[in-house]
Amino acid sequence: MRPKLSIREEVEQLFEKKFLYQKPKTSAWLLPQQEPLFSEFYQYESLQELKEQLNRIKSKLNNYGVQEWSTHTNRRDPSGEISWRLKNETKAEFVTVAWCKIFECLHRFPLVTQPELNSLHLCEAPGAFVAALNHYLHSVYKQDEIKWCWRSTTLNPYYEGNALNEMITDDRFIFHTLDNWLFHKDFTGNLLDVANIEHMTERCANDFPAGVQLITADGSIDCSAQPDCQEEIVARLLFAEILSALSILSACGNFVIKMFTLFEACSVSVMYMLNCVFQRVHIYKPATSKRGNSEVYVICLNYQKDAAGLPRLLEAMRAKLAQPNDAMVMPLFGKAQIPNDFLLQHNIGCRLFLKLQEEAIESSIYAYESKDRYYLRHLHQLRGVVSSMYYNRYKVRPLAEELCIVRQQDINKALGFSVPVYGGSYTEREHLKQGDLLKQIYCLRREFNQLEKCPTGTNSYSHVKAHGAPPFKLQLCRGAPVRALQSSLFASEPVLLLRLRLLDTFELDPLWQTAPKCLFFDGNNSNTQTLDYAPASDDDESTFHKVQRHFFVMLIESLLAQRPAKIVFHKFPFLTHYAASVLLLLAEHIFEHTQFENSGTLQTITLTGPQLEANAAALEQLQQLQQVLSSDVNEARDALHSVLPLQQLQKNQFSNALIQYNNSVLVACFRRMLGEDAFPRRLSRDQAQAVPGIKETAAVVC
Repeated sequence: MRPKLSIREEVEQLFEKKFLYQKPKTSAWLLPQQEPLFSEFYQYESLQELKEQLNRIKSKLNNYGVQEWSTHTNRRDPSGEISWRLKNETKAEFVTVAWCKIFECLHRFPLVTQPELNSLHLCEAPGAFVAALNHYLHSVYKQDEIKWCWRSTTLNPYYEGNALNEMITDDRFIFHTLDNWLFHKDFTGNLLDVANIEHMTERCANDFPAGVQLITADGSIDCSAQPDCQEEIVARLLFAEILSALSILSACGNFVIKMFTLFEACSVSVMYMLNCVFQRVHIYKPATSKRGNSEVYVICLNYQKDAAGLPRLLEAMRAKLAQPNDAMVMPLFGKAQIPNDFLLQHNIGCRLFLKLQEEAIESSIYAYESKDRYYLRHLHQLRGVVSSMYYNRYKVRPLAEELCIVRQQDINKALGFSVPVYGGSYTEREHLKQGDLLKQIYCLRREFNQLEKCPTGTNSYSHVKAHGAPPFKLQLCRGAPVRALQSSLFASEPVLLLRLRLLDTFELDPLWQTAPKCLFFDGNNSNTQTLDYAPASDDDESTFHKVQRHFFVMLIESLLAQRPAKIVFHKFPFLTHYAASVLLLLAEHIFEHTQFENSGTLQTITLTGPQLEANAAALEQLQQLQQVLSSDVNEARDALHSVLPLQQLQKNQFSNALIQYNNSVLVACFRRMLGEDAFPRRLSRDQAQAVPGIKETAAVVC
């Protein structure tokens, strides 16, 4: 099948996916003044028909493997060459697809109109919007003209209570710009908490007396398990982003928010509100946004902060968001309060982007099934034209390295190893959820086998104390208590993901399966005390923070009482900043030597050469630490997170050694849980054929 459009037409379409709401000249769109808000549930039949139409098209993808399909669409992406050129030719800072998209938005719309700018970036991890804005400012204005300050917020990758699959853990940019990031009083960075929005509003008012002229929001939620409900799933997050922006943005400021389909009545209501409080509202899909997905960027220009009824509206939105577990499907306004001329335009806009998405999906399916060689040649030519168009339209040029926010060598550091995991198609994943335990165990074993093939680094490491450097000073970081350990920057992401999958399958946490403990030895190498690190019982409902706090208080008290010659942590996970900061303090001030061992079945950290008797400062430091840990009252939003600054705990040899050690401890746990002693080694022929991805007809050996 030959392409229906010429290359010129296809490129023009790619760069012109936009829609502008035309406000009526005679009767203005105004915020409804009638009470109450959030009082009526309804839907628009015409928009629901569009939703069903799109879901029918998307359902054709149910039987394609997620990795295979992603590879296919990436290969067919006509804008795929742009990010490669920006990284390798232009050497732009921290280029991602998000970088490319916001760079387009900045050039296509008057979001920045002067070089004096204060900006706030919501759901910003890993930081590409900030890097792109920096590049844009230096492309448009002279260096001495630019007076730019920025703040960002995101789910905090340094807070172990945030779910790994709900946040971006890449902190290469965040770590070097920590002072610009707002993680709020509870240290979570969770924007769905109204108290955090209020705290952020106060911080911005204090940090930016001249106000905030630009706010961006790039939040999203993984909807792969329910691809037909994306709009409903992300509704609460979008609501929090809009509430934050309208509370903080200065008069005449601009707002950019990523949204998806706009078929639900709650989305219609929100879009009408934005049109009432901004002078112009565009819907825009950048050329660098994947053609087959639903994402669009809503560009809101010239905020009318004094709009009648806005304070009352924001208060109602704040109260609605404060209701726990509210699905946010109730529209903001009643059906009769939305003007027909707005609905007509909104319907046209939805149809426009639906048509573009449908064509992209159908085209990708055809290309996947037919392997059309002609189109591959056409695509190669198209990519070159699209890339050149992007560079010419937006006058892309290199940025001097000294003008970058973070040094290139820090940004370009590798993120760590990855493990090929068979995700299967949507149909296969749904089938597997209904499968028996043995099928799920097979998939876990297969992933574990892949994990074991990955490089583990050195088997031993001796921590060298920073002699001559100023002593570490306690610097307390507080936040919400970690109720359940859901993430960590002190272990590799593939290892942590497998732990979560094991936890879901067995309802048994691998952390406690190797009985982690701490052993005390005297000068004769005799074991004098053993401290166990685990919940008191299987039924113990203590939060992870309470279990952790109880152990380390006991550890420090025992150290002060016994003064051991050596302590050995055996298969003991140091996965939190709380635990890592205590360990580093012991290694730097209380003991002379620290040895990490990760070989075979041996995973230990050994501290020898205690300094308590000879060094009064060391004793004082330990006593101070005991007082700090013991006084941690574990209040709802004021639990101890770390006793040392984050900068001393990350991106150094100590943290690298701790990552390798924790990986080794967790892999040993997995081996214990998935070993042949725990479960049968073979699957029957019928069982093997029922597991997604297994092609063999004979019995399968794990």
